[in-house]
Amino acid sequence: MDNAQKAIMIGVGLFITIIIIAAVMLITGMGQDMLTQGQNQVSNISSSLQAQLTADFDEATVTGAQVITAIKRYYKDETMALIVNNGKGVSSYGKINPNNYTSGNDFTGYGAVQSTTANTPEGVGKLSDASNAKTYVPTTAQFEAHLIKINNSDNVIGIYFKKK
Repeated sequence: MDNAQKAIMIGVGLFITIIIIAAVMLITGMGQDMLTQGQNQVSNISSSLQAQLTADFDEATVTGAQVITAIKRYYKDETMALIVNNGKGVSSYGKINPNNYTSGNDFTGYGAVQSTTANTPEGVGKLSDASNAKTYVPTTAQFEAHLIKINNSDNVIGIYFKKK
């Protein structure tokens, strides 16, 4: 009888261990699903916020001062490309090269964007240096602003400014 009790106790202990392991696996699976959903929501919120922040530049006419402000705001952003065509040259600011993410038809109609080197951005200080004709942005000049999007999607990766 003593052996039978031990066998029953071992069986009950084994059964409880299996139940605990199953519960832990279930909780872990639910946690991973929640984590994936959370990451997707954060990504969607980030895209929406980026679209809201750049909506002011969607096919709008802006001043040179607004161009300078936009460049100073976004040039360190890892996900933005800023391209300025001041009529005397095309300058790139920002950390990404939009040519890597878009088909050429999305923004090249606005100027010679392919000639920029978006991977090596111009210095922001050159924006107000009138002696540098290529990078100078007059604060009172009018610019056409166009959003650069990934292959006709709503994901904004940059802004293109062209002097009128």
